[in-house]
Amino acid sequence: MADAEEVVEADVTSPVVVKKVRPVRRRLVRENDLPGPLLADIIEYAEQAMDDEANNKQKNLAQYVKQKLDTEKGGTWHVICGAHFGGNITNDAGTLVNFQLGANWFLVFRSGPPEKASTEAA
Repeated sequence: MADAEEVVEADVTSPVVVKKVRPVRRRLVRENDLPGPLLADIIEYAEQAMDDEANNKQKNLAQYVKQKLDTEKGGTWHVICGAHFGGNITNDAGTLVNFQLGANWFLVFRSGPPEKASTEAA
C-alpha cells in the first residue's frame, strides 16, 4: 500500500446517522418591522416546520411557528399560513412580518393586551 491510502474499518454495530438536507426554498419578505435577529428566528421556525411536516399542511405549519414563538419569545403571537389570503390587523410595534417561503405565505404578528408591570403590595 502507498502512504496516501489508508484502510478504515467500519463499525457495523453503530447506527448510521443520515443527515437530512434542507431543500432550497424561495424567501421573499413583503412587509417587515421586526428587528433582524427576530426576523431570522421566525423564518428559521417556518423552515423547521416545513422540514418536519410531511404533508405540508398549512394549518400545521402555522401551529408549529405559533407554539415556538409563544414559548420562546413570549406574548400572544398569531400566525396565518396559506397561498391566498388577505387581512387587516392591529399588531404591537416591531412584531409584524409577512413573508413567502417556498409556495407558502406567512403572516406573523404579536397582538394583545400590553404587558402589565408587576406591582408589589405596600
